[in-house]
Amino acid sequence: MVQMRQTAVSRNLSSRVLILLTAISSLMATMSWSSAIAAPRPTLAAALDWELGFAPGDLRLYVDPIDGRRYWYFTYTVSNLTERDLVFAPKIELFMDSGKILRSGRGVPSRTVGQLRKLLGNPLLEDQNRIIGDLRVGKENARTGIAVWPADDLEVTELTLFFQGLSSDRKVVQHPESGDPVSLYRTLRREYTVPGDAEKRGSQPLPLDSRKNRRGPACEQEFQIGGKSAGCWIYR
Repeated sequence: MVQMRQTAVSRNLSSRVLILLTAISSLMATMSWSSAIAAPRPTLAAALDWELGFAPGDLRLYVDPIDGRRYWYFTYTVSNLTERDLVFAPKIELFMDSGKILRSGRGVPSRTVGQLRKLLGNPLLEDQNRIIGDLRVGKENARTGIAVWPADDLEVTELTLFFQGLSSDRKVVQHPESGDPVSLYRTLRREYTVPGDAEKRGSQPLPLDSRKNRRGPACEQEFQIGGKSAGCWIYR
């Protein structure tokens, strides 16, 4: 009778140990899975999915005849030659040789954009807000935009234009300090010189200097027009 009780106790104990071991095993598996999900991704490059057709215009200076304020402005045309409609949302910045970075449209009155449309004779010019949206397939659906920045400081000798939103290509890299994944987007960089007195030059287009390519990251690939360098693709 005593032996039967010992056997029952032994079986009960073995069953509890088995349940405990199973629970520990499941917990460890869950922790391993969670750690794998939370671990930072290694550095990788995303494949190029789409790229828009891009025809840059000139970068010029404009002086408002009403209040005398000065602005830099840049015109361009984008077209979708892929096989599907896309959403176009450009980010266009102007980098001054003083180190200041200007975002297009900030500090620019809508009245000034309207004046530039009349000056250029193109009522279809779209500023940085109006141009955001669908870009349909086909050259006939191309859209023409204008980017404008305040030119409060004309004591400049070089300007660099950064244009993001022309390609879906990006790179994911690790932040050098935190180690967190950071996305860098394919960006077109165009560098200009400002010879002489900018205001005396008036609205003459600024000359493009394609030889420097030294603002920010290294050049990944040249952007060419008619076989000539017209900028540089970088990741930024």
